[in-house]
Amino acid sequence: MMILFRRILFCLLWLWLPVSWAAESGWLRSPDNDHASIRLRADTSANGETRLLLDVKLENGWKTYWRAPGEGGVAPSIAWKNDMPEVSWFWPTPSRFDVANITTQGYHDEVTFPMIVRGTPPATLSGVLTLSTCSNVCLLTDYPFSVTPTVQNADFAHDYARAMGKVPLRSGLTDSLEVGYRAGELVVTATRAAGWSSPGLYLDTIDDVDFAKPRLRVEGDRLQATVPVTDSWGEKAPDLRDKSLTLVLADGAIAQESTQTIGAAPAQTPDNAALPFWQVVLMALVGGLILNLMPCVLPVLGMKLGSILLVEEKSRSHIRRQFLASVAGIIASFMALAAFMTLLRLSNHALAWGSPVPECMVYWFYGAGDAAVQRQPVRAF
Repeated sequence: MMILFRRILFCLLWLWLPVSWAAESGWLRSPDNDHASIRLRADTSANGETRLLLDVKLENGWKTYWRAPGEGGVAPSIAWKNDMPEVSWFWPTPSRFDVANITTQGYHDEVTFPMIVRGTPPATLSGVLTLSTCSNVCLLTDYPFSVTPTVQNADFAHDYARAMGKVPLRSGLTDSLEVGYRAGELVVTATRAAGWSSPGLYLDTIDDVDFAKPRLRVEGDRLQATVPVTDSWGEKAPDLRDKSLTLVLADGAIAQESTQTIGAAPAQTPDNAALPFWQVVLMALVGGLILNLMPCVLPVLGMKLGSILLVEEKSRSHIRRQFLASVAGIIASFMALAAFMTLLRLSNHALAWGSPVPECMVYWFYGAGDAAVQRQPVRAF
């Protein structure tokens, strides 16, 4: 009798084990991508709600993306099978990655996405996860999976609550929040009585609009974020006023997701405004004068003056023509440099040599200032 009981118990355990295993997909890897592992788990709560957890583990230096990844990224997605009802996907607060003037929003190391099935799902949940992972290169990988939900698993409930704790709240961070638009810029202003320690701003997608990296400024309890805006071709942005925008504002471990109607932003303040043209001209002229006081330039001036003093038989007009030729060469060189920089700008390219002022016209005035100093010996003769 005891032997029969043991055999029945063994058979029941054998039948139960596949169901237990099917509650999660196990860690899946692709032969085309050994930098990421994924796992899907499913559970049915006490009220009959089917919940899912998508776990993603990434190797050091690799990242995946938020629902609005930014320029060049692809958000994770699942193609469900077997007439799957709507699935609500919750997104933890992302991080920002900036590489070569490209800003993206996503996750590194590991992340867990909680989900809820809105309706009656099939007995087995099957589909294909498409995941984009990037380091020096980007890989788009498909992971087929199949899971059967368990019923009220305590470990799953703990992990699900922990994952939902990393999803931004609907309120509780800011006391006030305003979003406005002015030519080429989105302005987000928020206040918080407790102040700001390490704020972050993450913007959802608007059709035909690209958002650059936000510039954040904190003044007491007030946070202002200015975001350069272009269209999807990098040209002039469309008017964003009266459009709806979903954003996540974070400070440390606290985050809030809000949907705002974009209004009109106030005019640009003088602190952020471009320098007046006369100031740019003055700076360029002073720069041209300073160039002649640099140690590398003084020996050249000394050689020029020395050549005049050592050659007595030359006429004054001949010496004057030599200086004028030198001035003409300097002006021509700076004109060529200014023309080159202008062409780069018109073709949407950039080349920096540590110049503090980005205006192309500066090089024209550099040449003028430098020539003014070179002309002084001409007047002496």
